[in-house]
Amino acid sequence: MKADEGVGPVALLVRVVLCWGLLICDCSRAAPAQHRIQMMVAMPYELGPPWQNPFLLTRSVAEPVIQLAIDDVSRKGFLNNIAIDLHFRNTNCSDTLGPYYAVEAYCAKQLDVVLGFASAYALAPVARLSGFWSQGVPVITTIAQVDSLDDRSVYKLLTRMNGSYRELGSTIIHLLQLLNYETVAFLFHSNLRRPAFGKSECFFQMVAINNQLLKASGWRQPPVIDFDEFFDSNYEDLLKRASMSANVILMCASVDTIENLMHAAARLGMTESGKYIFFSIHIHSDMQDDFSWQLSNVSQAEREQDLKTFASLKIVTLRRPSQSLYRRFEEDVKALAQKKFNYTQITGKPYKVCKLLYFQLCIISTYGNKAQVTKFTSAFYDAIMLYAIALNETLSLGFSPRNGLEVTRRMWNRSFAGIGGNVTISKDGDRFSDYSVLDLNPQTGTFEEVAYYAGSQVKLYVVGQWYWAGGSPPPDRPICGFDNSKCPSKNLSPWAVILIVFSTLTVIFGVIALFVFRRYKLEAELRTMSWRIFWDELSGQKKQNKCRKRNDSRAFHWLYEQRNSLICEENYDDSFTSLTDSLCTVEGLELEKEKNAFTKIANYRGQIVAVKMLNIQRNRIELSRKLLIELKKMKDLSHEHVTRFVGACIDSPHYCIVTEYCPKGSLQDILENAGIKLDKMMIYSLMHDIIKGMVFIHSTDIRSHGKLKSTNCVVDSRFVLKITDFGLNHIHELETVKEDFLSNSFWRAKLWTAPELLRLDCPPMGGTQKGDVYSFAIILHEMLFRRGVFYTSDENSFARDIVENVRMGMQPPFRPTVLETSFDGVIISLMVRCWSENPDDRPDFRMIRKQVISLTREFETSNIVDNLLRRMEQYANNLESLVQERTADYLQEKQKAENLLYQLLPKSVASQLIKGEPVKAEAFDCVTIYFSDIVGFTSLCADSTPMEVVNLLNDLYTCFDSIIENYDVYKVETIGDAYMVVSGLPRKNGVAHAFEIARMALALLSAVRCFTIVHRPKEQLKLRIGIHSGPVCAGVVGLKMPRYCLFGDTVNTASRMESNGLPLKIHVSSATKTLLDSFNCFQLEYRGEVVMKGKGAQVTYWLLEPTENHVT
Repeated sequence: MKADEGVGPVALLVRVVLCWGLLICDCSRAAPAQHRIQMMVAMPYELGPPWQNPFLLTRSVAEPVIQLAIDDVSRKGFLNNIAIDLHFRNTNCSDTLGPYYAVEAYCAKQLDVVLGFASAYALAPVARLSGFWSQGVPVITTIAQVDSLDDRSVYKLLTRMNGSYRELGSTIIHLLQLLNYETVAFLFHSNLRRPAFGKSECFFQMVAINNQLLKASGWRQPPVIDFDEFFDSNYEDLLKRASMSANVILMCASVDTIENLMHAAARLGMTESGKYIFFSIHIHSDMQDDFSWQLSNVSQAEREQDLKTFASLKIVTLRRPSQSLYRRFEEDVKALAQKKFNYTQITGKPYKVCKLLYFQLCIISTYGNKAQVTKFTSAFYDAIMLYAIALNETLSLGFSPRNGLEVTRRMWNRSFAGIGGNVTISKDGDRFSDYSVLDLNPQTGTFEEVAYYAGSQVKLYVVGQWYWAGGSPPPDRPICGFDNSKCPSKNLSPWAVILIVFSTLTVIFGVIALFVFRRYKLEAELRTMSWRIFWDELSGQKKQNKCRKRNDSRAFHWLYEQRNSLICEENYDDSFTSLTDSLCTVEGLELEKEKNAFTKIANYRGQIVAVKMLNIQRNRIELSRKLLIELKKMKDLSHEHVTRFVGACIDSPHYCIVTEYCPKGSLQDILENAGIKLDKMMIYSLMHDIIKGMVFIHSTDIRSHGKLKSTNCVVDSRFVLKITDFGLNHIHELETVKEDFLSNSFWRAKLWTAPELLRLDCPPMGGTQKGDVYSFAIILHEMLFRRGVFYTSDENSFARDIVENVRMGMQPPFRPTVLETSFDGVIISLMVRCWSENPDDRPDFRMIRKQVISLTREFETSNIVDNLLRRMEQYANNLESLVQERTADYLQEKQKAENLLYQLLPKSVASQLIKGEPVKAEAFDCVTIYFSDIVGFTSLCADSTPMEVVNLLNDLYTCFDSIIENYDVYKVETIGDAYMVVSGLPRKNGVAHAFEIARMALALLSAVRCFTIVHRPKEQLKLRIGIHSGPVCAGVVGLKMPRYCLFGDTVNTASRMESNGLPLKIHVSSATKTLLDSFNCFQLEYRGEVVMKGKGAQVTYWLLEPTENHVT
């Protein structure tokens, strides 16, 4: 609520006129040569009614303090070359005159700072306006602790020398916490029947306390009982209403009203019993002296009665300075008031006269020769001191003394020595006030300080002895409740007694019967051994049943498609025969060149189950009662995130444990499969599954897992993670353990083990709960970073080295390397806490779940179906992306294969082969064939190494291949140094085939002249070329390594043309010469007849350089 609520229409009209005056006022002010500060002191000249002037501030009590402060700061040198002109304005306790005088003074250039005000209603408008005036005008007050004035965006330049009631609320909270009270009732005076008077100061104080209580955790809205002390006098009724809801009653009213309330409480028996405690908030007067004076001016009998009456009363008030400096200050104020101002009121009047002023106290109350100045008066001294210090600093920094913004900035967030001790101003311009808690000393009859609240330290200090009416503080709530509803009447009728006895006996016999029944049921279940599975049930099914189960696509699809889902042992048993029987064997998966522990699967009563063989070297197992109970408890366990225990086989030598089968494999398999993408939602879901499963295990009689690792976290077909391989410690104790210390798998299995367990020679079979938390941290590291178990920056470290480093307890402890990650920092810090060296520093799984649940709330819902659908959707999306990725890889590789095939075979032929169509041989009427070889190649090979020959041919034919790409030709083959090219097939090009071959031959001949042999750079390769044109037949020969071959006499003739040619010459047949002549662009030279083997004499020609008409 606002400090200026309840203002009437006239006041609103005056404010409108004031605002209009601001607009037309010429507010430009020129700083004089000598600095004279115009300070307006807004105070009432007369005391006025108490509801308008609750702190009893007038000019007569404030002016001596202000003048004394100005004299002191001048003497101390804070006002060098500065004079302060005081302008007192009579506000007459009006909320309109104060703003009016402030605007008037501002427009008259007589306003540099505002000091005073006796009411928050008069102060609030000025405090709002001051921040908008040119350069701002500081407003300093000793009252107005109303918390609605805390907002510095509205009251920009307001400085309060007695702070805010917000600190009063903090004092009450600390006090109630000190005494262990959580329930409190408010009983205070408010102007209920006089709304025109505005809200009372008690109302503002209670509102501030209530706001602070509601902000603090664990507090509820306290019951509120307000009254108007000028009209309401039925104090017994008020106290009865308050006692119905609390034992602690927080009161605020005048001293007379508090006195009447305490006497009413005594009449109701609320004070001597010690069942109630009363706190009186009294900020605006010295209630301590009021009651102390009153108790000292009564008869002995009345005194003893009053001591009992006020024994339950504690007073909360502003702390009074007790230094000798302050007492000297009080004497100086008294002397100055009498000597200079002739204010006799400042020295006080007799108590009974002051009592007529409603608040029972003048500003200085006299008790004998003792005179005291209230903190609301002495605060004027501190206000002048603070303003002078800030003004001096502002001038030293070169600012104008009328720059209110800069002056105010230097008044805030600072400390200085005030008249009553150290004064600290907050960054918002409110002084940190100290409050005292007073208790009545029955020996002295005075209220003495037993605790005080230090505002600057936000702490309550106990400095004295508490006195309680009943010898101890009353309880927060009565044992029987506030309305005695928890304590029924003790007078019971005989029938009620009989009914109670009969009911009690019935309950007792019922409990005994239930215990006997459960005992009998337990024994019956132990005898039935529902957990037992016979070996024949796993391996002796009929053949057709095996075949049907073998074709179950849901179970066996994963065995083929996911190689590393489950791993079966090769030497399982002769009766378990591959996939035709009820068990299967899947190829093992190697990790670090060693095989994981194998898992077997089997068909049991129509369902796929996981089988774990036990290495028990006994002919039979003794079924003790302890073992039977353990097996029964395992059979009864049921949880969504724990694998179901199907049973156990104790038929020698086939000892095994049968559990639920999860086809998606272990968590480690999923994490090490790079093809499975896991986003944050999936990681958090799997992590939460582990936590929920471990919370369940730790809450059962099993107590702990002992072997928690990523391989023992399996995922079912719905992608729900489950914990496996836990419990049954009595069975595992019967196993013969073979420890191979030289095996890496032995040390790798210990990477999840806690350091305190590694140090034990004989660790407990079931491990410990804190050890499980450590194992969870290692699994969490695997999930977050997917670098394998216990990843460290040293990739060459072995599992044995890691285990030894963990066991040694190095400082800092040896742990996995934490990399940069996008996961929430809370998860990382949780992981580090879980693998702490000290087990006591590790949280339990219930605490872990509370911390993680906030992160997984957006992924987890209360509907289990929604969770499963979300997970399956994520898994389906992952498979879809994986299929797309594999399809893209396949298409890329397919394209590479086709390109390679197109280089081996003509594209048209290759396309037919790809489509699976037969390739038929095709006859071509006329093509031109090119043959070439290297003269002297045999001798060159004899003088060269095989690698040099290979490099030579590779360089040469690479050069040739790059040249023939520019012509319409097809390379048929290369055999050694022979190079065969044809044009006119498989794509026909008319008679251009001779033209293309001739151009190509010239280009190759030109290239070979420039070719350098790497290992014989001085030798020249001698290429011999032969060309012939004629008909051929072409087709694919063979099914393996198919080759596209040419057949016909034309091929032989072309070969003879090459073998009968000369080095660095192009030998052309007459058939080719005839075709080339038609182009009229080639130069040919007649060679004559040449006798060729099998051909007789043939007329041939040399192809020379092209003519001018030929354009290459």
